[in-house]
Amino acid sequence: MGLLFFLPMMVNAQTFNSPIRLSAKSNLLYDVALMPNIGIEIAVGNQFTIAASGTYGWLEGWPWHKNIRVVTGDIGVNYWFGKDTNQLMHRGFHIGPYAAVYRYDFLFGDEGQQAKANWGAGVALGYSVPVSPEISFDFSLGLGYVGGKYKEYDVVNDVFERFVWKADKVRHYIGPTKLEVALVWHLFGPKKKGGER
Repeated sequence: MGLLFFLPMMVNAQTFNSPIRLSAKSNLLYDVALMPNIGIEIAVGNQFTIAASGTYGWLEGWPWHKNIRVVTGDIGVNYWFGKDTNQLMHRGFHIGPYAAVYRYDFLFGDEGQQAKANWGAGVALGYSVPVSPEISFDFSLGLGYVGGKYKEYDVVNDVFERFVWKADKVRHYIGPTKLEVALVWHLFGPKKKGGER
């Protein structure tokens, strides 16, 4: 997340006109939870973008949990309802499908869940609000399905702390699967007429 704040100071990438619209983004909800998230989004034509992002978190020894380990990756396509084709950034409402993979290990108290590979898919609706010529905030909510095998285990505190398998289960979840408040930095793209952004 901090990289997105400092990059404009290090590289003035917005000084040139480009036929490609490319943005870097980070989901602030993950960042606040100390699970760094980084993504990119590139325009395909005037109304569509393709976005991909990844998250990594490894937290241990907190008062309310023993560990949370999360690795995720997702890719999606967005259709933008606005028609600002001469703008550096897309803005307004967007909608589109997405797919994701999840690897996690959650341990709360003496009970945990672990999955090597779960997957999900859904549809997200979002709204993008510009706050400067190169920076915007994007708010998205996705509804969909998450499935895959996972293990339940217990922690046995005897002479050595042991993780004891309890059951193999299959997840079938339908509901909210994506929540995003993203800080977006628009790296480069077309200029307005007259050379202005």
